[in-house]
Amino acid sequence: MIEAPARIVRVEGARAWVVPESPQSCGACGGKGCGSSIFSRMLKGGAEPEYPVQNLIQAKPGEAVVVGVADGTLLRAAMSAYVLPLLMVMAGALIGTLWGELQSVAGALAGLALSILWLRRRRPPPDPVVIRLGTRACRTRSGDAHQH
Repeated sequence: MIEAPARIVRVEGARAWVVPESPQSCGACGGKGCGSSIFSRMLKGGAEPEYPVQNLIQAKPGEAVVVGVADGTLLRAAMSAYVLPLLMVMAGALIGTLWGELQSVAGALAGLALSILWLRRRRPPPDPVVIRLGTRACRTRSGDAHQH
């Protein structure tokens, strides 16, 4: 199972809405001041994205949690979202080349349309699940880490 730290924003029944916690790769800023996080916030407009997860442990808003996703889920999602449409576009274009350039473009568009239809009709992947309560390590001004 793939695990990631998050913070619960709100709870609606058995579903919780979480905000992913930034990994502390260098530990100096907690993801709030390095160049990549600044660039990320510029693209998002400062709003933190919220994601729905199953809240089987009944965690409360504001709590730090660990969210899990079943092994293979991310790989299957990436293959479906990127590889399938690419293969369908290429197959449609290749088949269209038998009749000419314009038909090749039409075949590529038809392949893309078919892959979009397939993706919309397939069963969605299983929801991530709150596995357990987590902890957040914070750095004090002296650089010492402590747990909350």
